[in-house]
Amino acid sequence: MPDRMQPTHSVARTAAVLLVAVVFAAACSSSGNEPGPSDTTGTDEGNPTPVQTATGPPGTAVYRYVNAGLVATMRLDGEAGTLEIENRTGRELPPPDFYILDARDGSRVKGEVADTTSIPDGQTMTFDVSFSGLEIDDIGLVILLMGRDNYGAFVRQ
Repeated sequence: MPDRMQPTHSVARTAAVLLVAVVFAAACSSSGNEPGPSDTTGTDEGNPTPVQTATGPPGTAVYRYVNAGLVATMRLDGEAGTLEIENRTGRELPPPDFYILDARDGSRVKGEVADTTSIPDGQTMTFDVSFSGLEIDDIGLVILLMGRDNYGAFVRQ
């Protein structure tokens, strides 16, 4: 029966390639106060700090949802604001609605859309919106609903 030995040059080559990959990866990592891979900046303690993305006066916020011809923009000032829906989807959309997830505990806060109606294709409509029980800083996510369908989360601008 023939002897089955693994060539040692193959093992050595694999180890060398792995060593080069580890060294290369370490050299490419961020350090100091350069932006990190998830929109963070370093601190003196080495812990990442979120980059501030929200703008506007305290107590106000703008959220935006864009997908497949639908652009929804929610502007909030305190517990009230507007929801503008631009419909370029090629079909009529059912009436909009929304809910908010509380950043403190994940509970759902029901939003109210006044005088809601369906939105014909090619139209832009603006609705008054409100909610209660949250400060702007306590909003975790704002979720867009069209009729009974959950379209997903807005992005804070």
